[in-house]
Amino acid sequence: MEDQTHSFGYWLRRRRKSLDLTQEALAQRVCCSGFTIRKIEADERRPSRRLAERLAASLAIPEMERRDFLDAARALHATSHLQLDRAPVGTGARAAAPAAPILPLPDSAIGAASDTTPFVGRSNEYGLLIGLIARLTAGAGYTVLIEGEPGIGKSRLLREVTRYAHAQDLPTLATNCYEIERAMPYQPVIGLVTRALDRVSDAALRAMSPVSLAELAALVPEVGERIPDLPQLSKDFPEARQARLSRAVDQLLEASRGGRPAVFMVDDIQWADDASAQVLHYLARHAAQRAVLVIYAYRDEAVDSDERFAQLVEGLRRDTDARRVPLARLDYADTESLVAALADANLGIPGLAERLHRETEGNPFFLMSILQSLSDGETQLESASSAPGLLPDALRAAVRVRLAHVPKAIRPLLETAAVLGRRFDFDTLLDVTREPETPLLDAVEAFVKRRLLREEPEGGVYDFSHDKLREVLYRDIGGARRRLLHQSVAEALERRGEDATHERDAELAEHYERAHVWSKALHYLVLAGEHSQTLFAMRDALHWLDRAVALFEAHPESLDARQRLAIYEQRGAARAQAGQTQGAVADMRRVIDVLRAGGERAKTRDALIQLGMAYRRADQYEAATACLTEALTESRAMNDERHAADTLYHLGTVAWSTGQNDQAIGFHQQAVDICERTGFTDLVAVQAYHGRGEAHFANAEPAAAIACYTRSLALARGIGDKSYESENLMMIGHACIGTRGLGDYPRATASFEAALDIARSADLQWHFGPTLLGLDHARACTGRYGEAWTGMQKTLHWLESLSQVRYQLIACDCIGHLLLDLGLNELAIEHLERGLTLGRDTGILFWRAAIDTHLAVARSRLGKKLSTRALQTTLEQTCRTSERYMTVRCLDGLAEIALTAGDASRCRVYGDELLAIAEPNGLRELEAVARRWRGEAMLMEEEYREAQAELSRAAALAQDIGRVRLQMDVQAALARLLAAQGQRDAAQCHDAKMHAIAKGIEKSLEYSGLEARLRMN
Repeated sequence: MEDQTHSFGYWLRRRRKSLDLTQEALAQRVCCSGFTIRKIEADERRPSRRLAERLAASLAIPEMERRDFLDAARALHATSHLQLDRAPVGTGARAAAPAAPILPLPDSAIGAASDTTPFVGRSNEYGLLIGLIARLTAGAGYTVLIEGEPGIGKSRLLREVTRYAHAQDLPTLATNCYEIERAMPYQPVIGLVTRALDRVSDAALRAMSPVSLAELAALVPEVGERIPDLPQLSKDFPEARQARLSRAVDQLLEASRGGRPAVFMVDDIQWADDASAQVLHYLARHAAQRAVLVIYAYRDEAVDSDERFAQLVEGLRRDTDARRVPLARLDYADTESLVAALADANLGIPGLAERLHRETEGNPFFLMSILQSLSDGETQLESASSAPGLLPDALRAAVRVRLAHVPKAIRPLLETAAVLGRRFDFDTLLDVTREPETPLLDAVEAFVKRRLLREEPEGGVYDFSHDKLREVLYRDIGGARRRLLHQSVAEALERRGEDATHERDAELAEHYERAHVWSKALHYLVLAGEHSQTLFAMRDALHWLDRAVALFEAHPESLDARQRLAIYEQRGAARAQAGQTQGAVADMRRVIDVLRAGGERAKTRDALIQLGMAYRRADQYEAATACLTEALTESRAMNDERHAADTLYHLGTVAWSTGQNDQAIGFHQQAVDICERTGFTDLVAVQAYHGRGEAHFANAEPAAAIACYTRSLALARGIGDKSYESENLMMIGHACIGTRGLGDYPRATASFEAALDIARSADLQWHFGPTLLGLDHARACTGRYGEAWTGMQKTLHWLESLSQVRYQLIACDCIGHLLLDLGLNELAIEHLERGLTLGRDTGILFWRAAIDTHLAVARSRLGKKLSTRALQTTLEQTCRTSERYMTVRCLDGLAEIALTAGDASRCRVYGDELLAIAEPNGLRELEAVARRWRGEAMLMEEEYREAQAELSRAAALAQDIGRVRLQMDVQAALARLLAAQGQRDAAQCHDAKMHAIAKGIEKSLEYSGLEARLRMN
């Protein structure tokens, strides 16, 4: 009979025998049990990717065939692509028999176990879910939240839906959350990603963004193995990294369904870590846009007891329009059906269904536990219905009755499994127990027959039939024995080199802490915290680091003083990154005091810089300045110019952020001088020139700013720093915008677009906000108002989702500026006051002068009485602190307010002051604005010839620059001027130009939502 080569197990057996290897010898080579090899060769189990890779190496699979081998091992395609030896050694009768095809197994952790009990009492809920699957063909998706008490049947319902989806050949990805993994970042996400990777070809992966793949590779290294040479991830802020990862997971899951309707399921999401919860929320939020059914199941009791989880559920219901499906207990009819199907006819207990329904109150798991005990003879009942007390009246009692009948000889094996966790694999249990393989396998199969465990389709992986079983079993283990078991498990995990993953660090931390092996527990707690930090799962990182601190404070002998200090320092940095300033300061102060007492000057200096930056991130600038100043003094005392330049840069940014640009100029110039003198060309020099450019820009010196940005840009490119490359291009764009720079809109647009290209390719989300706002501001200034309005609104919403307050303030100001251009003054006030309130509530005064100025202009246009004293004070303050980019805003606003009030003299004074700044610094648009106000004031004072000269010059500049609204205003002023002089034809010509520009502005607003408001206005 002809060989059938589509079975991977059959192919593996022939390859092994052709190399003259026994199953045990191959198992030893690849670090697994002989049981695992037998399961794989019998086509009862798929190897993990890591095991498949070790098999490929041990079986000497040629490099050109390795991809086909790995795909076949994971059941992505048949083994017809693989070459068999013509004469394998020692093939017996079984090898010659045709092998059954190996089919792809369900991509599901939920649908893994077989169910022998009838599926009752859920016809309505099951029908709803099947109906939603049928409606996926219309292209829209749905999110469903299944909730209920423990044991109510949530997981069973998901398994039935999984079976239905597989019968319909629908892509289905499912995973579980486990309580022990609650502080391990992204564990359920890793489960979904791993299953999705089995469905996605390398070609489909390559079609994804390289940065998205790099984010996924940080979670699942297999991605990097399949697609090498991925870009290095940027050190972005946590919210942006998490948003980027959510998007990457969504893209992968979308690729996994291949354009077909799909079902994604996660069970027990009450145990999802915070980072995973954000990803799950993202997936649900986007489900409606595609043919995907997202199902999340959870215990309803968690909504009442866990505020964090309650917020997640509320967010899912609010933001995704999720359907809530609460599972009720079984009614009497369903209980009766279940008892009739399962109860042993020999029981002969009158009214059994009624008694069970009364005792269990319809909880399916309680019911099944008691029925199992009765059927197995573990519980004896009298026939009298008046003796309900003989039945366990609570789950714990029912479970204990079942466990009491487990043979004593194998009970310790089940206890060891309970210590391993809800889900475990045979190889690990074998390693921990050190039992002979065959007796252990017999014991595990006995547990499966007693329905205490379920075996997953892959084989060799087991799951407790319900977590309450494991919980009762675990809690009933004596304290001393439990500690020894945890230590055995931890030591076994350490021995298994193939599982040396970051997730293993978290497991080892848990097991060693419960084993009271404090030094080992601390080692792995810190490693788990470090890994969470690299994934920007800051809450999880702090969970591990807080536990580490609490542990060594309770057991100080477990670490020496230096090790304890290092953990405080690490937690301080994590707290600062997470925005927990008070805690960060406490940790860093402790570190600084110890280092200073020990005379470690360099480390003290470094810790002071860290502390200063923590204060800066929290907008506590006075404290930041104090720390950084002390660090600078120490650097100078040590003649450490590199650290001095670095600290000067940070001092400059703090000064600039507090409106003290005069001080920022000094700090940044000193940093540049050091770099010039020493020839630094590394990151210190990049940021020094960039900071000096920012100081020039804030002082309304755009040409000098651009020169510094250009130098920083070249240095950034020299060291491959994409972040500063993008940021320098962005700032060149801002320095070219006319409202605060050169008035070169084509160059501004080109710079912003180049910055965005880099930011998108490297996914530098920190830069997106100010770059997009700058690009849309340039569009508005050049007459593309509708496009700009839509873009600004979208960017503002995105910034709000990331809680980026500074950029939200800039967005409110840009939107206010656009609305003032359109004459929508009331709407402008609404957005500007929103920004003002945000700044006041957060204590961030950044950009306050610009917002105050625009608010005053809008109110004056509406005829509201206002005092310009506050603006005048702001004007004087910005002059003193060299913040002339705010000075010119104030002068522009004060000039308009004075003109509106009929005070031509004051308008002219402000116009003169504005011109005095604009002309020598190449601020062409602001020069045009200054000449416009001077011309308007002269017109009011009937100095027609001088007015015409100023307004004509303003018109020429506005035309050359392309500033549309300014062109319209100047044309209107020229029309009034010529009409006042009796030059009707010339006046009408300018009036026609003004109306043509106005019509173009109105046309640009089509479909933006603003056109109706403009007509009403």
